[in-house]
Amino acid sequence: MRVLLQFPEGLKAKAFEIAEEYKAKGDEVFVSGTPCFGACDIQFNEAKAVNARLIVHFGHAEFPLKKKPVKVEYREYHSDIGFEESLSKALKDKKLAGMKKIGLVTTVQHVHRIKEMKAFLEKAGKTVFVGKHGPSSKYDGQVLGCDLGSALNTEPKVDCILYFGGGIFHPRGIAIAVNKPVLACDPFLNKAAWMDEEKKKYEKRLKGMLTLGIQANKFAVLVSTKPGQFQPELAEMLKKELESIGKEVLVLVFDFVSAEGLTNFNCFDFYVNTACPRIGFDDYARFDKPVLNAADALKLVSLVKNK
Repeated sequence: MRVLLQFPEGLKAKAFEIAEEYKAKGDEVFVSGTPCFGACDIQFNEAKAVNARLIVHFGHAEFPLKKKPVKVEYREYHSDIGFEESLSKALKDKKLAGMKKIGLVTTVQHVHRIKEMKAFLEKAGKTVFVGKHGPSSKYDGQVLGCDLGSALNTEPKVDCILYFGGGIFHPRGIAIAVNKPVLACDPFLNKAAWMDEEKKKYEKRLKGMLTLGIQANKFAVLVSTKPGQFQPELAEMLKKELESIGKEVLVLVFDFVSAEGLTNFNCFDFYVNTACPRIGFDDYARFDKPVLNAADALKLVSLVKNK
């Protein structure tokens, strides 16, 4: 069978090794060279171009795509890094010491050990809740940049949310979405940090963006055609809402939304993103114009309407 293998950036070094496994089974193998940004980012066009009957997507859990013109098989990547040392360090935090009830969340790389992590924290005297997963996630306790359901579903029951995993993209997103403190426990750096300052930075930046949005006239609503990010209905709704407060709006359609792709669109004052929320949380500084994710753009509309 002809297959297309797709890897996130961190696993592309294993492409040759894994391709050999499929060849040994008699498959004809092609490998996608396009950057991959998550479980939502499936290269159906590439698969159709090479007549592949199957896409094997590595590194992520299954994502609920609306349409699958080519069969997709997800092969998860699970990290083998331990959790005991970093969680023990987190438990020594004075602020966490005063909290009894914890909501525990992580990414697919570590979710296979979430029951063990829960038991470890409970042995230390904590009451631990693992939230029901949201609509785009597969496992309870798992979070995505676009799906924080596991954190939101535990929020009413807990004193704080503890995120286990690398980086601050996910815990920062959680901190913005919930009204409870968020502690990020990074096993790769072996450190734990509260997201309070990150949330304050975001709120300060949002206030500035909203001020700029009130003053701006010409808006571009950004739409990605990536299968799990394509939201034309949301874009149309945002266009109508922005027009209702006197803004001039065009919808721009891309495969991959990037700052570089917008360089020559100097006719706009402001961007509204309907693609991956990372654009509004992490990548905003790369854009030459202010950019807000969809939910915050609706705050702008409400602000103007209620002046």
